Amino acid sequence: MSAAGHFANSCAVCHGAPGQKPAPVMQAATPPAPDLSVNAREWTDKQLFWILQHGVKYTGMPAWAVQDRQDEVRRMVAFVRRLPDMTPTQYRALVAEASPAVDPDNCTGCHGTDGRGRGAPDIPVLGGQSPEYLLAALKGYANGTRSSAVMQQVAMRMEPADMEAAARRFAAMPGLGAKPAGEPAAAQIVERGLPDKQLPACVSCHTPGKPYPVLAGQRASYIAARLRHWQGDKNVVDARKSHATMPVIARRIPKDMIDPIARYLAGDAGSVR
Repeated sequence: MSAAGHFANSCAVCHGAPGQKPAPVMQAATPPAPDLSVNAREWTDKQLFWILQHGVKYTGMPAWAVQDRQDEVRRMVAFVRRLPDMTPTQYRALVAEASPAVDPDNCTGCHGTDGRGRGAPDIPVLGGQSPEYLLAALKGYANGTRSSAVMQQVAMRMEPADMEAAARRFAAMPGLGAKPAGEPAAAQIVERGLPDKQLPACVSCHTPGKPYPVLAGQRASYIAARLRHWQGDKNVVDARKSHATMPVIARRIPKDMIDPIARYLAGDAGSVR
């Protein structure tokens, strides 16, 4: 879902989309940008990943805006792979382009008009999140201190007043705040941590009133995906200049506890949704 929104905002003008021709100026480039809704099949998944991650020299194809979010690149590969078989109606439904009068900040295409992320597993629930945290996140994406090519290209276009308005709007929506529930082992980590592994309790940071996101009621699939991303992100963990804390903490979580922790925080004792 996030890949669809990013493609519509940043890629379709050059590469076209189902029911949408590429911009003529890009077709006049040397070489012309390929119409991916027609010929995405020409490349393997591995080739698409390399092109998206690194760009193509001496063309207008840039590298992915941030190099530590391979999860975003993989989602874009999957989306591009679907384009030749996608109808214009299907594309519009995925992109869900909103009217500028209704959504001046271009947020609801991914996060939904209700702040619940349109049910997509890779998009967090924003409804009920702290407005201070949402504003800080938008500022971080805009200035590059938070890493996401998808969010960066939206946030960098927003004026400070627009960021504040968007943060207040989503914070006022219902969504987060469900009571955590699930396995006792997950409750142990969330509520008390694992002192023998130097793993702090999740609630020591992620509770209302603290400058970190509220996780109670967040989509389990989103929490699990972020934890797995941080566990595998050795460059962030080991880089001496990095002050990131979540990669260090995530790598202390037993791998078989990621899904139970995510379900517990979501208040969902069933499958990761």
